[in-house]
Amino acid sequence: MKSMPPMVHRESVAPFPTLGATPAAILFLLAVTVTLTAPTSFADELPGSVILSDSADKLRDRSEPVRREGAQALLRMNNVPAAELLLEFLGDENPHTRDIVWEVMPEIRDPYARKRVELEMRRNKHDPHLRQWCAEALGHYGQGLFGEALRRALGDRDEGVRRAAARSLGMIAYEPAARHLEKTARHKDPYLRANSVEALARIDAAAYRENVEDALADKAAEVRCAVLAITPELYPDDAEAWSSAALRDEDWRPRMQAVDNFAAIRTKTSIDALIAAIDDGRPVVAHRAVVALQQLTRQKWTVKPQWELWWGENRAGFSFPRGKHDFRATSDAKYATYNKVPVVSDHVVFLMDKSQMMRDKLKSGMTKDERALEELENVFARLSGDFVFNVYNYADQLDPFQRKPVTLNDRSREAAIQFVMSKPCSGRKDIWNALLTVVEDPDIDTVYLLSSGEPEIGLYVHWNRVVEHLADVNRFHKLTVHSVAYSSNAWYRTQLEKIATATGGEFVYEE
Repeated sequence: MKSMPPMVHRESVAPFPTLGATPAAILFLLAVTVTLTAPTSFADELPGSVILSDSADKLRDRSEPVRREGAQALLRMNNVPAAELLLEFLGDENPHTRDIVWEVMPEIRDPYARKRVELEMRRNKHDPHLRQWCAEALGHYGQGLFGEALRRALGDRDEGVRRAAARSLGMIAYEPAARHLEKTARHKDPYLRANSVEALARIDAAAYRENVEDALADKAAEVRCAVLAITPELYPDDAEAWSSAALRDEDWRPRMQAVDNFAAIRTKTSIDALIAAIDDGRPVVAHRAVVALQQLTRQKWTVKPQWELWWGENRAGFSFPRGKHDFRATSDAKYATYNKVPVVSDHVVFLMDKSQMMRDKLKSGMTKDERALEELENVFARLSGDFVFNVYNYADQLDPFQRKPVTLNDRSREAAIQFVMSKPCSGRKDIWNALLTVVEDPDIDTVYLLSSGEPEIGLYVHWNRVVEHLADVNRFHKLTVHSVAYSSNAWYRTQLEKIATATGGEFVYEE
């Protein structure tokens, strides 16, 4: 391991004008001296041991703003002891504390403090989550000097660490790890395969183009989907052709990613492809294509014949609208709604909050649980056709209505309602576990997350961490999460809104 350069501290002396030893001169010098040496805050000038002790106390406090003050103080301290204390609390059993600490971990600037994070990843044997988060932080630091440790982490016994290491190696474009990434690109874990191929492409896009092509034909749709997502950025000359091929994929997820690619490419041929995608057999894919067309062209057509007619008349002279425009996509379709959110999909999961807070009343006088059941009954009554669904009750635990999604009919409708009614409201909400479970179901493309407030327990609870990791896993699945908050608390509602926004979903609330 390369030794770090010695830390050099230099003091700069501002030149003062020659005023003589007059009282005015003395006062001027005193004022300038105070200005130059005044601390940004009194706490920052305390001895390091005092700051560490004070920050530790704050990170144990019940108040989240106080805990955040402690984390920020350690970030300003920006040295090895501060990093060690942050790492201690990043491994804390309280998820709210962990998520607050993570807010500052990617912002550490001191090279020795960063090396301490690397050391934790290498030496910690008992906490795989902490090793994974250290690997993620090293990627955020963007320095090649952490490449060797990340390369070794490709062999970690925990899959989460291996996946994070591969992703971070791509973020720092560490070429010496390429040979090892070529091996993990053939690993049985599809997430690791995709992350490894992406890392290789970021290291040298031209040299590893063939690996990308192989991944686009991978046996796992998750890999095809995630790798296709990087092509507009890393292979702009090939992205359209590869996305066109993906529109014919047997799995809906690469097809959805292809639509998203075309929405970002902004060429006339991308409009051609999006119009063709309106015929997709998955309603959510077809709907996404229509929305992309509306946003790209600012036209409000909703069905394919309209688009074909308009495009045939306007393609030759068309130019993409410039500048920002508050354009909202529209639809003529008459969808059933769930808490006023249209049900576009025919493969849906309803996540039903069954925590203690669902006993509270809304302004309407109904309890939140009664209102949730009413909405579920209403949407079931309006749905018809080949609608596939599942329902999960969640609080501390996650309970599925059925092991796999089922077709909606009179029998399954009544059984699902009874399933929800039979669960009493108690405990706290583990929203992350609920989302992670349903996002990995390949049959489901849309989730309606109903909640009485923010996540309370689980691996991740704050929106920054829930959203970051949901977006990461959703590269493989393309799930849309619509969130419904039964809450008058603006902070709670923000948590749910961020989750929906991260997946392209809608957010609504009721007080």
